Order: sequence, then C-alpha cells, then structure tokens
Amino acid sequence: MSSTGILVISWNFPPRVGGLENLIAGLYRGLKKNHSLVVITSWASGAADRDERVLRPRWPGLPAFFIFALFRGFLVLWRNPEIKWILGGSALVCPLVLVLARLLRRKSIILVHGLDVIYPRRVYQALCVRALRFCDRIVANSRYTSSLAEEKGISRERLVVIPPGIDDGPRPSHGAEEVKAEFGVTRKKVLLYVGRLARRKGLKEFLQNSFPRIVAEVPEVYFLIVGGNPTESLVHHEDVAGELKGQIQSMKMQDRIRLLGWLGDDDLAKVYRASDLLVLPALAMKNDVEGFGIVVIEAAAAGLPAVATRVGGIPDAVEDGMSGILVDADAYEDMTRTIVNLLHDGEKRRVLSDYARKRAAEKFSWERIAKQYDAVFEAVASTAPSDIEKR
Repeated sequence: MSSTGILVISWNFPPRVGGLENLIAGLYRGLKKNHSLVVITSWASGAADRDERVLRPRWPGLPAFFIFALFRGFLVLWRNPEIKWILGGSALVCPLVLVLARLLRRKSIILVHGLDVIYPRRVYQALCVRALRFCDRIVANSRYTSSLAEEKGISRERLVVIPPGIDDGPRPSHGAEEVKAEFGVTRKKVLLYVGRLARRKGLKEFLQNSFPRIVAEVPEVYFLIVGGNPTESLVHHEDVAGELKGQIQSMKMQDRIRLLGWLGDDDLAKVYRASDLLVLPALAMKNDVEGFGIVVIEAAAAGLPAVATRVGGIPDAVEDGMSGILVDADAYEDMTRTIVNLLHDGEKRRVLSDYARKRAAEKFSWERIAKQYDAVFEAVASTAPSDIEKR
C-alpha cells in the first residue's frame, strides 16, 4: 500500500523496560519502513531521544502524559493532514485516541494485550474499556485477548488478532559451553526464565512445587532468572524480586538459582545460548492475565524451546509438542516430569529447538507482522465516515 502517516500514542515505549515496550518499539521500527510515523509517549528517566519523531512531556506521571498527548496530538494532526490513522498502544489511551480521531476526522486503531482489557477499576472500565467499542479497529495480541474484548461488548467485526513480532537480535559467536562458562554454569543443565517479576508469572509456586523435585532427578540443573520488579508499571507494585531472594535463601538453593536482573540485548542473547529450556509457569488469575507470552517467541528465535502453562494467550505462542510443551496451570507434577524428561533427552530438545526457531522466523518476523497491520489500515481506510458516526 502507499506510504502515509500514522500517529502512535502509547504510554509504553523504551527506554521503559518490558514486553509491551518492546512490542511498541518493534512495531514502530517495522511500520516506519513504509510509513511516516510520529510517536507521542510518556516521560521516562534517562530518555534522550535522538529521533525527532518521538515526542515526550517534560514531566513524569499519567496526568502530564494525557495533557501533553491531547494538545501535542491535536497540533500534529492539524499540521499533518497526511496522517490518516491514530494507533493507540493499549486500552489505557483509548479515550484520548477517540477524542482526537473524532475532532480531526482520523481513523482509530487500538492495540489490546489482556490485562488492559480486564483491569478491574470501575473508572478505568467505564472510560477506557468502554471507549474501545467506538474505535474503528481493535488489534488483539492473541485469540484469548480477543475473547476478553468480546466479553466487554466489542463486536467481533471490529476485532483482529495480530501477534507481537520479534527482531533478529544479536547472536553470540561463541559455543554454548563457552557461554555457559562465562555465566558460571559449565556442565549444567540450565533452565531459564525471562520477564517481569509479576505474581502471575508463577515463579514462587514453581520454586516451591517443581524445582526441588527437578533437582532430585537432575542434580546438574541450574535456574537463571532474568528480569526485575515492574517498577514503572501502572498496575504491578509488588516486590516479587525480594520475595524470591528470601525464598531461595530459605530453600538453601543459592548455589542452584541466580537472579540476574534486567540484561541488555547482548547479554540476553548469551543467556539464551547458555540455556537448555525456557520455563514460563504462569498462573491462571482472575484479575491478571498473560495475554500472549512474547518471551516464548524471543527464546524460540534463539533456538530455545519452552515449557509453559496453558493459560491466557500462551497457546498462541507455543505450538504444543512442536515448538515447546504446554501443561495445565497448577499441574506441577506434569511440569516437573516434562522438564525432567526434556533435560534428559537432548535429541528431543534439538527437534523442538529446530522447529521453534523456524516457526519464529516464518510467523513472527516484524516484516510479516507489519504487513498484517497494513492490511488493517487498508480495511479501515475503506470505512465510510458515516459508519463511524452511527456507532
């Protein structure tokens, strides 16, 4: 399709850290190859954007972001008639996107990710989630998230499922054993977790119910945990990292489990290379959900298969039995047995690894994902203004 303009409005954007931040940044890079983009995002500590197309308020906080986005967004759209679409990064910004779209007769597209649809605060549900019904398109990151949106009254005709994409990240030039030596896990079978340390990730329960039994059957096992507390999250405020440190000490597992904190791309690539299995033991929680599980795809791109729970949108990220293995949430006996069997079976891990890498490259590259967004833009462009006004 012909190049045109897109205004992206998102609270989440680097240098903030997290899966959603990575998604919006990757989408920005993917779309700007064929479109002119402007991003309005939040203030962030240490942000020094060299890209003049990334606009931020001078002050932190949600009110400052909303005021800045409203007035700066109006000016950007007023001065740039070639911008035809407003793309909202999550349901949080939906009222803002909708106001600008109506005032300046643009088309509105909102990304939803799971938690932003079910977040239980009444005011949020009344303003942000209800406003989703009046947007031109809602892009859900998984079939599960799409079903959550339907439950909130959003018509199926306005919903489309597009998964997150992944970049071809850096790959270490050294072999697995060399990288393992760098992290002090030589001749170990390494389990890996990557992501925010939120309660829904289920790490505490996994350590309590599965890990000791895995150690008993695979004495050379080691667990690396990459990530930290979601300190900049609007929703999660728990000190899960502190709880995990205390739990590891009480279990006397300091010589088998290491908390690495957040890592840069180069070090994360090395950790993937040093590991044997990714573990995502997410819980089925009422007020917090795993909308997709992008880390599974990022690990797959590095050739690392996953053992994960069958909750939320994770089944869209893991092709069960092919790119990884799914088990039911809270089925710790099944999880333990699956991990033990895979750690003992190098050939099975290799088969899963090869398929996971191929699937990630073919299905989740940003080039492919950007084309799916282009199809959404084309469909929205054909919507008559009168159709919008009748909603």
